[in-house]
Order: sequence, then structure tokens, then C-alpha cells
Amino acid sequence: MNAQKPVTIYEHADEVSSLQSVVDLVKLSDQYRQSAILHSALAQRVFDHTRQPIAAQALSDALGWVPNKGRIFLNALVAMGLLKRTAQGYENLPLSQRFLVSDSAEFIGPIIDHQRLQWHNWPRLDEVLRSRQSLDFQQENRFKHDLAARDAFNDAMVRFSQPMVDVLRDLPLFDKARRVIDLAGGHGTYLAEIASRHPQVKGEVWDLEPTRDAAATTFGKYKLEERLRFHARNLLDLAQYQGERADVVMLNDCLHYFTREQVRTLIAGAAGMVEDGGALLVLSMALEDDEIHPALSADFSLHMMLNTVNGELHSTRYLIDSMASAGLAVEQEPIGRYTLLVGRRAA
Repeated sequence: MNAQKPVTIYEHADEVSSLQSVVDLVKLSDQYRQSAILHSALAQRVFDHTRQPIAAQALSDALGWVPNKGRIFLNALVAMGLLKRTAQGYENLPLSQRFLVSDSAEFIGPIIDHQRLQWHNWPRLDEVLRSRQSLDFQQENRFKHDLAARDAFNDAMVRFSQPMVDVLRDLPLFDKARRVIDLAGGHGTYLAEIASRHPQVKGEVWDLEPTRDAAATTFGKYKLEERLRFHARNLLDLAQYQGERADVVMLNDCLHYFTREQVRTLIAGAAGMVEDGGALLVLSMALEDDEIHPALSADFSLHMMLNTVNGELHSTRYLIDSMASAGLAVEQEPIGRYTLLVGRRAA
């Protein structure tokens, strides 16, 4: 498939943690403090001010801090490895300069903002574990009324998707594709990049109504409003699929919102739309059959459980079996932390 491994945000954090002592347990319990410091610094755009050396007094004056407290906070950022302190003042280290300055091309602020807005969800794990119903703070409810959280989520997903987008848009199977349907395509970046790279492609994003504005914004940014459309769809309603055909159907990084039974139904419906000689693409974080490895995938599955009523990450083997059961010949390509599955229908 000629897919190449992209640089991923969690490139070196995929081993199961090995706890050795009571000190490790205390450190594990205490990690929330580092997250809170980073969240606060980014929300106040500290790293924009420290592109060049700046004294603690000057930065405290600029941000309205009590000077002594500002100095303590900046020293904590130094201790965490986010800033350095010299005789000239506090200044970004290379990693902060690259990813935490708001006008950097690689700024990950939207991702951290999205994480910060989940701060109050995690203490409610007990409620999630005991409830079969969607709770008020979970995404399917929260995004209906909390526009800031919804926008932060959409911005974060665009940033998260970029390494995968770079791979998908250059796949040879799009060279002759005419119609592409992106199921649960959300912000529309995958489809927009593909259509931009392949001028013959016309496409549609099918997703829930709250994602319409994000997709429209993306299509406008790429000036592809004439070739790309958004359709509000309940993807589990199989009647929506009747009579629909496409050269390529995509399920990119979305199946973790559904139960195992729903995933099999959704894949079967998507596969039924694939033209002869066409393909169904399924992009998902890789998860082994034990549902523990890689460790970050297991952690992400917990994240989805917390944030959505049905969320969990499904094993790569289960996805492959579901696609094969729908009559597709499946190829598998590892891409960093992800697996790209291409299910082809015979011509």
C-alpha cells in the first residue's frame, strides 16, 4: 500500500509501565500536578512570551501575576524541562518552542486544551463504571450545549489526524476513485486532503449534525465546497445505506465510539456500499488481542469509556474479522501507533 510511518505525538510512550517501589506509586498518584502546570501555562500562552529570554518580573507584569508567585511558577516549568533559566531570563527549550508556541506550525495547543476541558471528568470514573446510560458530562451530551468543549475537540482531532492524513491522501487507490464517502468523517480533513490531491474525487462526510459546521469550515478552507458535501446521518441506521455506492468508503479513527456489535453492523453497512473493485478503509489505533498492548492503546480505550457511553478501542483482529465477514479481502499496514486496513471488493 506504500504507506509510510508518520511521526506521532506519542512516539516513544508505548510500553506497559513497570512500577518498582512505593516511590513509584506516589509519583504515579502525583502526576496530575504536572498536567495542571502545563495546562495553566498553555492557557495563559506563557510560551509565547518566552520565545526570547524574559525576566520573571516582566512576564509577571505582562500576565498580571503576583511577581513572587510568577517566579515560583516559572521555576517549576524549568524543573519540568519546559523552560530554561539563564542570566537573561526564562526562555523556551526546543521542544516548547516547536510545539507550545501558538503561531508554530506544529502547535499542539488544541490537543492540550481538549485535555484540560476533561479535567473534571476523571474524578467521576465511579459514576461511569456504574452507569449504563450516557451521563451529562460525556461527549454525546456535553457537545450539544458546551460549544467551547466541542470546538476544542474538533481542533484537537484535526491536529491528531494530520500524520494519518498525510499517509491516506497519497494512497494509489484514490487515483481512479470518483466518489468517496467518509463515515463519521467529522471535521472533514481526511476527505478534503484526498480531494485536494485527487481532482476527480467528489465526496461526502456522513456524521451527526453537531459536526456540520466543522466540516463546512474545512471544505471552505480548501475551497472544495463544489465537490464535497456534508450529510447528517445516524450511521447505525442501515436504511441510510440502501442504494448508496462509492469507490472508496472510509471509517477513519471512529470505531472506538461503538460497541463490538455496533462495529460489526457498521462495517457490514459500509462494505455494502463499496463498488466492485473498490475499497473500504478502516483506520484505527492498533490493539492486540489481549486488549492491554500497546499500553497507550489500552489507556485510550479507558479514555473512550470515560467520555462516551459505548466507547472502547477494539482489537485489530476483531476489525479484520468483521471486514472479512462482510466479503472483503483485507490488507493490513502498520502506521506508527495505528493500523490501516484496506478491505477490497473483487472487480
